[in-house]
Amino acid sequence: MPLLTTKHLRLPWIKCHLSLQTCLYCDNVKDKKSKPTGNKYRDTVYLPKTDFVLSLKKAGDGFKKSELSELYKWQQNENRNKQFILHDGPPYANGKLHVGHAINKVLKDIINRYNLLQGYRVHYVPGWDCHGLPIELKALKKSKKQTLSDQSIRAMSKTFAEESIQVQKEGFQEYGVMADWEGQCYRTMDPLYEAQQLDVFYAMYEKELIYQGYMPVYWSPSSRTALAEAELEYDPGFVSKAVYVKFPVTADTLEACFSLNDAEKSQVFALIWTTTPWTLPANEAICFGSDLTYCLVKNLCNDELYICGKEFVDQLHSILPGESKIIQEIKGSAFKDFKYINPLKQLMDPSMDVQELPFLEGDHVTADVGTGLVHTAPAHGQEDFQKGMQYGLPVDTLVDETGRYTSETGPLLEGKRVHVDAEDTVISLLKDHIILQESYKHSYPIDWRTKKPVILRACKQWFIDTSKLQQQAMECMKDIKVYPESLRQNMDAQLKRKYWCISRQRVWGVPIPVFYHRDTEEVLINREIFDHVRDLISKHSSNCWWNMSVEELLPQEILSRNGLGNSSDYRKGSDIIDIWFDSGTSWASVLSDDKVADVYLEGLDQFRGWFQSSLLTSVAYRGKAPFKKLVVHGFAVDEEGHKMAKSVGNVVDPGQIINGHSKATGIPYGLDVLRLWVANSGLQTKVAIGTNILDIHQEELFQLRKMLRHLLGSLRGFDVNILQTNYSDLLPQDQYLLSLLYSYGTQVTSMYEEYRFGRVLTLLQKFLSDLSKVYITISKDRNYRMLRLAWTPLCVKYCRQHQPH
Repeated sequence: MPLLTTKHLRLPWIKCHLSLQTCLYCDNVKDKKSKPTGNKYRDTVYLPKTDFVLSLKKAGDGFKKSELSELYKWQQNENRNKQFILHDGPPYANGKLHVGHAINKVLKDIINRYNLLQGYRVHYVPGWDCHGLPIELKALKKSKKQTLSDQSIRAMSKTFAEESIQVQKEGFQEYGVMADWEGQCYRTMDPLYEAQQLDVFYAMYEKELIYQGYMPVYWSPSSRTALAEAELEYDPGFVSKAVYVKFPVTADTLEACFSLNDAEKSQVFALIWTTTPWTLPANEAICFGSDLTYCLVKNLCNDELYICGKEFVDQLHSILPGESKIIQEIKGSAFKDFKYINPLKQLMDPSMDVQELPFLEGDHVTADVGTGLVHTAPAHGQEDFQKGMQYGLPVDTLVDETGRYTSETGPLLEGKRVHVDAEDTVISLLKDHIILQESYKHSYPIDWRTKKPVILRACKQWFIDTSKLQQQAMECMKDIKVYPESLRQNMDAQLKRKYWCISRQRVWGVPIPVFYHRDTEEVLINREIFDHVRDLISKHSSNCWWNMSVEELLPQEILSRNGLGNSSDYRKGSDIIDIWFDSGTSWASVLSDDKVADVYLEGLDQFRGWFQSSLLTSVAYRGKAPFKKLVVHGFAVDEEGHKMAKSVGNVVDPGQIINGHSKATGIPYGLDVLRLWVANSGLQTKVAIGTNILDIHQEELFQLRKMLRHLLGSLRGFDVNILQTNYSDLLPQDQYLLSLLYSYGTQVTSMYEEYRFGRVLTLLQKFLSDLSKVYITISKDRNYRMLRLAWTPLCVKYCRQHQPH
């Protein structure tokens, strides 16, 4: 069919039409007073007209924060049969927002708005994680007093958290996030939230999933508290002082394996390698691999003989002065009765008799790293601890909560601090037994808050026995969809750990609600005691644990009914619960009626954090996962791909993106550019941001608004009741456009369902390109001369039938 233009209509109709003041069917107005332009054809062209502007003059134009709450409340009250639940992982109430927050919240809002358009009633309750050391430390920095009471620290911490929440709440609204910001929000420091969290804690305690134990845990001397693995970062450039140490092997244990004379027997040493020389005072054994091959190597310069793994011999030759040679090879299983001496023991306590220590078989010993013989300190390593328990070795912690050697190490070591001067002191004391010292660069755990190195230190803590939950949790994960699917293994890896340390030695948090007998240190907690404490916390918040006396928290009548003595016999516990348990039990407060969230969406690091803690606590308490889908986004980096850091100066403030001006255009980027950047980033592992990238998105947004302005202008005055027509009456170009639109809508819906928002934008750009280059080009005559895009053949037919004489 040929293109429909003015030449296809009878000229008298056109003249008559142009003489009218208004066409009721097209909303075309011709002002009687308008002056001729001097061009007899220009006045016959009806250009699109709309109030929609090409670019906003300032960032806030066209958007009111109050509308976000109004929209959320409106859809909540709508009669919608379907509900979509996106459970908000609580950001930390610890100061201003950064682009990571923007990525997280905008992605959630995109998902919520999509489901709103799909006819769902959206359930989205924003929340904040309010407890923990970072908040406590920032609160303490504001105080000029050297010593503060626990109550003062808690009051200051709460004030800081509340101030941060208000700042962040304003920021999230500035990002255009739809929610009931003044009503439905949760905070982990609210009394009811704390009480519900303790319900989960005690239910797990009754199921014997929570217990108190003594074992090595990650300990932060800088924070003076135990840490969970989720609270660790790893410094890939950490440098340790590594040493090769020779321990004398007792002569009478050598006869069964080696043919040596008495002089040679006194010169045999077991060679170990360690990157933590500060743990050598706690050495209680040497572990070997039964199936590994070991060698007895003689140094021809000093006639000393060294026992080491066969794979290490070549390296040993390069370490020893002069020549050395292998005297004998032997299987590790022959060492089961060997004994050795740790010379540090006598230096720590000269009055102590010489102590012979054992060689122990260890499955964890490999030939890949080190000498093939592993120094074992049960108080400072998990595998070491297991060996200590198996063979009844001492598990004595020789460093205190600040990382300093205790008095048990003797006057030569007492007070020396790990990672400061402890290593140098130990090396100095062992100088005659060290054959090599070197700097060893490797990945080492650091406290994610203070950025200082941590240590493994045995102490009494509260744990969750995750080994009992592992199988059920992994079964639940089989029914969970993960986006991107390639990240599923991250959760599987985290679920393999055997325990989770949940006690912290701080005051700003929810207390572990137990009491200890003053004489025996026996733990006291039962259902009646717990219910009493829980009710107090639900009314007065967890502050009551610090503000009330033991007699108030542990009434005498309860003790008397249970035959447990007097209140004065007990003290209340001083540990708080790990904040990952705080936030991980948020489902108990937000997902009422035993519901399950459709989506949990957080950053990649939350597999070892909120994703995992939520899964484990929900499985333990109600036997199922709290989510159906896990959606995982990446981290922001600069345009060079570097991690953002204040020290580098490449941190980007989302507020500056919204309100700042582009160097290229001189106009503010605005909220839409920020959201466009987030949507385009999608679920990439690294999300680059910078002025060049933002300028590109600003241009894309301008082109999009230009297209929308044209389309809206063309539709001005469109009345579907008058101009509606059948598909069969449409021109071929109109039918073609509808087919493109249908294909586009189908593909976009599919991409939204798979959380591929970057692909949504790619499809949009392609559709707009087809619309501009093809459809608008071939229909512009009809659009301009027949008054607007809404003029369909039916409209033409109607006007023809009603044209004057």
